[in-house]
Amino acid sequence: MMRRALALLALLVLAGCSGKDEELRPYAVVRRADVWQAVIKDQDRGRLARLSEAWDQARADVAEAGAATEMAALGPVVGDAITTNPALPTAGEHQCRTIQLGWRQGSPRVSPAVQASAWAPCRLSADGIVLRFETAPGPQQYLGTLYPDVDRLVFLGTLRLAGEMGRLRYGEDGERDQLGVLQAVGPGHWRIALPWPRWTARLVLIELRAA
Repeated sequence: MMRRALALLALLVLAGCSGKDEELRPYAVVRRADVWQAVIKDQDRGRLARLSEAWDQARADVAEAGAATEMAALGPVVGDAITTNPALPTAGEHQCRTIQLGWRQGSPRVSPAVQASAWAPCRLSADGIVLRFETAPGPQQYLGTLYPDVDRLVFLGTLRLAGEMGRLRYGEDGERDQLGVLQAVGPGHWRIALPWPRWTARLVLIELRAA
C-alpha cells in the first residue's frame, strides 16, 4: 500500500511539471529520465536511438561535398560533447544559431552540405524539472521542452513557420515534431543535435551560448 501511494504521489508531482504542452501517459513516473520516456511518441524512439548514425552520415555527406573545412570552422559544436560533469544550461536569455549538416535522405543534393544561420536571441524558461525552449521567430522557429536525462537533456518539440499565430504541441503533427539531445561542448556552450529532421539535412544542430 505504501509503495503504491508513493508511486501515485510521484506521478502527480511530475505530471504537474509537464505543463500544457505535453501530456504524460497514464502510468507512474518515478525517475526523472522517465518523464521524457512517457512523452516521446513511439515512432520517434528509433530516430533518437540513431543519433550517432545521423552524425556519421552527416559527416559522410560533408566529406563527399568537399566541405570538411567549412564544418571544422564551426568549432567545438561539431566536435565531441563533454561527458564528465557537464554544466547544463539554466533558465534565461541565450544566443542560438541553427546549423544544417548533410542532405535530407532522398532529396536532390543541390544545397550546401554545411549551412549555418546568424546568431539570434533564444530563451530557456524553467517549469519544474524541465526547461521550455524557444528560438527567435523566423522562417522556422523551434519550440519545445528539454527534459533531464542523466548528463544530458532530451528535447521534444515542434516547428512554427513564419506567419503562423498558433503553436502546435509535440505529437500533434508528426511532420513538425522535432527531437534531439542537448549536451555541453564547452563552458557556457551547448548544442541540441536533432537527428533525421523531416524536412532538411541529415542532422540539425542548434548551438546555444550563454548571453
